[in-house]
Amino acid sequence: MNQPKVLLYNFTDQDRLRLIRRYLNKHQVQVRLVQVSEFLDPLGYLFEIPGFSRNPSFNLSGNFSDEMMVMEGFSQQQLQEFLSFFHENDLTPVALKSILTPVNVHWSSLKLYQELAAEHHSLTGK
Repeated sequence: MNQPKVLLYNFTDQDRLRLIRRYLNKHQVQVRLVQVSEFLDPLGYLFEIPGFSRNPSFNLSGNFSDEMMVMEGFSQQQLQEFLSFFHENDLTPVALKSILTPVNVHWSSLKLYQELAAEHHSLTGK
């Protein structure tokens, strides 16, 4: 099984980020902090999947500041334990989260954000 990986977006609270990274490092999960300049690159590229390349366009049109995370290679148990970690440590859960899928692997972070934000709004009204 491949080593689990996670993409983290807009984690500006450094104490929160340090706790999350400590957990992920302890559980041998590769972490990538995605920068705004990478928001148009396909998720497959960000996860370093062969066959994916950078988007040559400059991101002049879109941005987001909400926390978001995308996970890949987690077993069901690892996923459950990671999500429970937030509750057990009194950390606000990440509202916008996804597992890498055969569909969204081709999407940019911006596209995924738009889909997750719309889904979150329809479920919560927020």
